[in-house]
Formats: sequence, C-alpha cells, structure tokens
Amino acid sequence: MARTAAALAAIMWVLLTAGTASGQQIQTPRPPLHDADYFAFADKITEGLESSWKESKGYYVTGARSIDTIANAAMLTVFATAAASGHVGPARNDARARQLADRLTASPPFYTDPAPPAPDKMFHSPGWTSNIDGPYVDMDKSIDPKVAEGLQIAYRARDVLKLDPATAARIQDEIHRVAFTQFFRYPLVRLNQINWHAELYAYDYLVNRDPTLLRDDYRKHVEAFTQGFKHPQIQGGSTNVGPSYRFTYQSNAPGSLPRNLDSAEYANMTVHFLYWYDLGLQAGMAPLPGEDIRLLRAWVQRDLYGYWTHAGFMNWDTGWSYERWMKGKAWAYAQQGLLAIATSPTFQTRTRETLYAKYLFDRGLQLYEHLGYQKPGRPWRPSAQLFGIGRQGAPASKMFWSRMAANAARAVSAGMGDLPAAEPPPFYAYDADIGRLAVSTRHYSTAIVAVSRGKLPYGGIDLARLYDGDGDPIGGTGGQPPAAFGMTVTSSRGHRLLATQTGLTADPKRPPLILTHSPRGRVTRQRRLSTRPDAGAFKALSVLGRRSANGVQISSGYTFHNRSIDASWTVRRPKGKGRVQPKVLFPTWGRHVRIEAQLRSGRAVALTSRNPVDLSAVRWLRMVGDRGVYRVGFRRPVAGTTQIYGARRQKASPLSGPTLAMVLAPLKHGRRDLEVTITPTGSGGTVPEPATPFSAP
Repeated sequence: MARTAAALAAIMWVLLTAGTASGQQIQTPRPPLHDADYFAFADKITEGLESSWKESKGYYVTGARSIDTIANAAMLTVFATAAASGHVGPARNDARARQLADRLTASPPFYTDPAPPAPDKMFHSPGWTSNIDGPYVDMDKSIDPKVAEGLQIAYRARDVLKLDPATAARIQDEIHRVAFTQFFRYPLVRLNQINWHAELYAYDYLVNRDPTLLRDDYRKHVEAFTQGFKHPQIQGGSTNVGPSYRFTYQSNAPGSLPRNLDSAEYANMTVHFLYWYDLGLQAGMAPLPGEDIRLLRAWVQRDLYGYWTHAGFMNWDTGWSYERWMKGKAWAYAQQGLLAIATSPTFQTRTRETLYAKYLFDRGLQLYEHLGYQKPGRPWRPSAQLFGIGRQGAPASKMFWSRMAANAARAVSAGMGDLPAAEPPPFYAYDADIGRLAVSTRHYSTAIVAVSRGKLPYGGIDLARLYDGDGDPIGGTGGQPPAAFGMTVTSSRGHRLLATQTGLTADPKRPPLILTHSPRGRVTRQRRLSTRPDAGAFKALSVLGRRSANGVQISSGYTFHNRSIDASWTVRRPKGKGRVQPKVLFPTWGRHVRIEAQLRSGRAVALTSRNPVDLSAVRWLRMVGDRGVYRVGFRRPVAGTTQIYGARRQKASPLSGPTLAMVLAPLKHGRRDLEVTITPTGSGGTVPEPATPFSAP
C-alpha cells in the first residue's frame, strides 16, 4: 500500500512539473539525477550555444569581451568531462576541447607582464584576464580558478582527448605558476572568499601532484576563516558570519554596514571550499580541530536551510541588492555550495543532508530548464535576468548557460550521479538579530525580512515574497505596498499612517520578530554561534511581528504548515480622532492575472476594480497568475469589502500583477482582526477546488 501511494505521488509530481506555458515538456527528470541526466542537461545547453561558436577564432563569442574567458573555460569543463566519462552527445566535442585548451593557455588570456596597462585592483601576474582576445580588460579572483577548472579536467583526460603534449605541458605550468603567485598565497585573500584559493590549490595538486598549497596554505586559510566566526580578522572589521551564521560579505568593514546584512550568493560560493577538505587530507594536511568542525557544521546547516528552497532556487536576500540579486550567474555560482554540502559528510550535522543537498541541486537544474519556457511560443532561452529583475543582456545569459552546463559536468566529476536523493521535509532558518525568517516546503517558499538596512527594496514583518513549489512567483518577488503582503492603515484623508511591509533601516536592539513556536521552542533573543542554530526541519512554526506609529498598533502573525500558511492581522487604536481605514493586501504576479471569489451562496465571481464584494459573503478568494495560483480562505467571518489595485510594477517586482485589498470596517478606536489561510496551489492547481464556473458580475 505504501509503495502504491509513493508511486502515485511520483507520477503526480511528474505530471505537475512537466507542463510549461509554451506546451513544452521539461526533459530534466525528477531527482535523483544520474550521470546520463547531467549530460543530457549539458547537451541541451551546448546545442543552444552553437551559434556563438566561431571556428575562425577557436572559441565561443558571448558578445562581451569581459565574459569570454570564463564562459569558454566553463565549456571546456563540459567537453573534457564528457570525454573523460565516455559520453556521446553534443556535450562531447573533443576537437573543441583541444581548441579551447590551446586558446586558454595562450596569451591572452594568460598574462605574464609585471604590471597592467591600466590600474586594476585585482591584478596579479601571472594570471588569466577576463578577455580571451584583444587588449587587456581586467582580472578578477574568480577567473583563475574557473579557467583552471576546465584546464585540469582537460589535462586529466588528455589521452582520450588526444591533447597536444605542448598544450598539456602549458596547462601544468600555468596552473602551478598562478596558484603559487603571491595574490593567491596565505595570508592574502580578497575579503573572506577563500574558495577561489582552495580551488586553485586543489587543481595544482591534481595536475602537478604538488601537495604544498593544499596541505599548508589551504589549512591556514580555513583555520583563519573559522576563527573569523568569533573575532574580526582585522581591526575595525566584522566577523565572517553573524551570530546566527548568516554570511558577512565585507569582513573588512563594520558588521552594521548595509551590505553586510546577508549574502545568500556569496555564502554559497564561499562554502565551496569545503569540497576540497578530503583531498587536502589526502595531500597530507592535518585534520582541523574539533571546534572548527563544529562551527563549520553549524554554518553549513544554516546555509542549507536558510538559502535554498525545495524548487532548487535560492531563498534570496542580499545586501548587494540589485548588483547581485536575481542575476543568473550568481545563482549558477551559488549552486557550487550545494555540490560541496552534498559531497562533504564531515561538515554535515545530519547524514540526510547529503540527500537533501543532492535533491536541491538536481531540482535547480530542472528549474533552470523550466525558466527557459517562460515565454509561450518562443524558443527555449533561460534569461540571466531572473523574473525580469535588473538588467542582464544576451552576453550575461550565455555566461549563465555555460556555467550551469559546467555545474552539471562538475556533478558528474563529484560522483553526484551515483548518490541517492531525498526530498527535504519543510525547513526554516531564523536570524533573530535582523528578523529574517526563511521558510520552504515542497508546496511553497517565502521569507520575512524585517530589517532592510536601506539596501533591500522590500522588507517588513509580513511575507516578502511567495513562490510556489515549482519555483514560480505567485505573490510577487519583493515589493512595497500596495504590491506587497501586509496591512496598511490610512487616515480619513487617505494619508498612510502605518504599513507593516516597511523594512527597518537600522538594526533594532531587540529581535523585531518572535518565533512563538519552533523546534527550539519560543525564540525571543539571538543566540550566538549555537551548536544547534535556529535552522532545520519543522512540523510547526509560528512567528509574530509588531509595528506601531501615529497612534496605531499592528501585529502580524503567521503559522507555517507543509501545504498552507495561516495568517492573521490585528490592528489596535487605543484612542484617536476621526476614523482610520485598515486594509490587508494580497499581491499577485504576472501580466495576465485573474482574481476570483467563491461566495458562500455557491456563486463564483471574477473580481475587478469596479465590483467590490462584501467579505462576509465570501468563502474564499483565488489569485490566478501567469504561472501559479494561491487561494485565501477565511478562518472566521469578517466585515469589510474588496478593492482591486491595478498592477503597481516596481523594480524589485517588475512583473507584479494587481493587488487584492481586503478593506476592513473603519476604526475609530478599539481593534479589527483578520484571520485567513493562504494555500499555494502550484502551476496545475494541486489543491482540489469546487468545479463552479466563474462569471463576471
């Protein structure tokens, strides 16, 4: 019986995730993926990049010279891995692998002059430039290890590739020289991103069998990084993580710096250094002290549950704001964090985290393919400008594609194809000091971010966004009222007195949110570097936030379940002159949105701005967006009416649809309450609903 139920669940999962807006079918299967699946994924991307290959140049032309080197290195990783594994398909092209290996070891991009032609803060010699041809553009700490990534696998597959001995010798020489350049030697490091150094050290060991850097420098970097959890590494700087293990990007600046709010993308880039720990032991490195292991395990736990969703996308907040947020390449680089977590059992609190990380990585590849079908009738083209946010053109998209293909190839090299996967239970992570609560289940993901430090274009004590289980936005990607969840209170003249969805620009002295029920019990203060951080699986999770201003007090409460969210708002006005108007907002996402009401009489109506409906007559409302649906049901009757705001598209949610406002009865003094249940129903409407036809009034 249990097997039958599991089989039916698997079939339903495939049916619900296979369809797309264009009628195409997602080819990437349900986790766990195997080597053949990873290569099929890379095959699809390689075919999509075919028009960018220029035979006369011997490399892919992205359209931006500053991207060419790193994009071509990623494709070399794909071709060389395919050759080493005996794959047959578009991702296997030995001739191109030989051309790319030859081109990447030539000058440019390999640069040996003692000085740059123009000031460059990350210049080092020797090293690889961002441009593969033409005049010098610049250098970056992330370029060298990614070029070495492709070159080292080409070298290790040299016999299969029939690599020219001269090219193979250049690969050995250049990786060794760059790894040993002072720029990458301990104690030098850009901020706290020791992952780039670790990767270079590992490739030098794999290609040249020199254990020096992996045995000595790697360990010193890791020890210093972990010591930086407790104490700043420089005077006046900040610790590498906050008290809840949230990541600090700019460790050479005070911890209250707006950019140091958090950084999901850089946290996962940096955690990748753990991938090389076992190889370091093999090279003769002494094991880390037990206390360091404990701290790193807790950090990994917070990373896994605080920065990822069941759909394989990041639960994404960053103090970098639009400079990194919702950029495809940042997500692609961050996936390497999941590779590290899945293959580094030493740093896992629970053995099942290997299965969870593998699952999330695989789901991310499926989501990537899904995103390529966002425009009906158009060719498959995943955009680096995720969900329409920011400005990312064709070159950035090509960089995104090549890096995702390389991630799939890296998964093969890491042995991920042989690992089992398990869908995680509902999970959460809570940072009490900044009031950030991240929540994900198989049916939805969301976050509350009370503190914005002026860097986030959203924030407050209500849901900052709402995605369904397929990874599609259904309640916006992040916005401010009226394109945001939460309550607003206006005066009789229409002036806003208070809005719950407004992020605090300065850190409060006390946590702005309280976990009233969690696996750790009631949480009212921030514990520092706890062995058991507020992050992990949950069965019941409740949070409460409060705001007050202009004689008005509002409390917002949420209880998160596997399939749904119970939400409540209470507005109090102890005294005052004149009446105030409370409204509770429910945003949508998409250009073609319907808002529908199921009345208690059994009649169903489509709501518009011209036909308000009495809330006491409504059983539930449904927001039908371009890619998904969520339903709002009343847990107790309420007096009021509906109002529809037209689409208020904002930079942080450029595809926002109209917003439903529940206009509660005006208040002079006393209180008003609203209690609802929010149920995301997925792209296919996975929650059974009455088959009542909806009609316009």
